[in-house]
Amino acid sequence: MNAIAAIALFLCLASTSMAAGARQAAEARVYKPGDGVSAPVVVKEVKPQYTADAMRARVQGAVTLECVVQPDGTIGEARVTKALNPGLDQEAIKAVKQWRFEPGKKDGKPVPVLITLEMTFTLRDPPAPGGATKPPLFPVRPLTPGDAGAKSQPQATGVYKPGAGVSAPVLLKQVKPQYTAEAKDARIQGVVTLECVVQPDGTVGDVEVIKALEDGLDQEAIKAVKQWRFEPGKKDGKPVPVLVTLEMTFTLR
Repeated sequence: MNAIAAIALFLCLASTSMAAGARQAAEARVYKPGDGVSAPVVVKEVKPQYTADAMRARVQGAVTLECVVQPDGTIGEARVTKALNPGLDQEAIKAVKQWRFEPGKKDGKPVPVLITLEMTFTLRDPPAPGGATKPPLFPVRPLTPGDAGAKSQPQATGVYKPGAGVSAPVLLKQVKPQYTAEAKDARIQGVVTLECVVQPDGTVGDVEVIKALEDGLDQEAIKAVKQWRFEPGKKDGKPVPVLVTLEMTFTLR
């Protein structure tokens, strides 16, 4: 009887240990957006700071980070997947650690979700002689599908923003913008910021340049983003048009 009791106790402890291990493994699992897992939505963003050395050297470009958004909306692990400059890489990590999110969910419950972010570092041109600032190379102008020079705003009716029951679109296909020969010769670097409507079918609809860089590069950014494809944002389980802001980074090696 003692031997049987010892075996039963051993099996009981082993079962408990396995169950605990399974629970820990489930808790430790990190998901990716898609397949029933919603993407985290930024609710607080902190801009990275320039280091004095990088500013003197006029280093510009983007740091790409891979981060885990925890179930409480904070950032857990963060690592650099595309470096720019050692000091700026650390500043990017320091900044992203202060970001806060509406966490991603699976089956209605918050879960750890792996995301990729870009932290962009751009230096503004010094003031022109006399203290006046330089005007933009061309006025920021809205654009619509099939007409890069159209003057209409992105449609506002029925277009949602992520949050408050609306999930953010998840990027499935990304196309990098191309440099124009003129911009390459002039060694223009920096960022074009775009506001886009992701349609219910995952394509990009209306596009507006909200922060211009250079005429040709702005057009190349629009041309590239029009080829992006998304898992659309949803409201009440149904795909809806969602307004998103994107940055296209132009960096010369």
